[in-house]
Amino acid sequence: MKYLFWTIAFLSTAIWIYFVVSNLSSTSTITLLDNTPANILGTVPIRLTVNSGLMIFLFFILGSWTSIFYIKPFLMKYKEKEGAFERKLEKTSVSSDANSAKVKVLEAKIQTLEKALENALKNK
Repeated sequence: MKYLFWTIAFLSTAIWIYFVVSNLSSTSTITLLDNTPANILGTVPIRLTVNSGLMIFLFFILGSWTSIFYIKPFLMKYKEKEGAFERKLEKTSVSSDANSAKVKVLEAKIQTLEKALENALKNK
């Protein structure tokens, strides 16, 4: 399943790279302050002319960061749950080992008592 996700990520990155390269020679205008808000504030509209390829690249990077920062808390929560589960599993394993050791000791004591009983019955 992870290879499918990696393939999709690779293809989408390749498409973005194609868009960036194919738009390096064109420019776009970004409006920071439109006419109406500029009139209300008593200033002039603010527009920036930027390279389209650069703008597509920046949107790709910002989208990637947004995705990472959005998903990271969920990953951290599941890592904490995984760690808690592993600790619980280790404790269960340790107590199981301890119980196994106690059973072995009791079995050895029973064998010793059985031998002592056999010897006592033979000596009568």
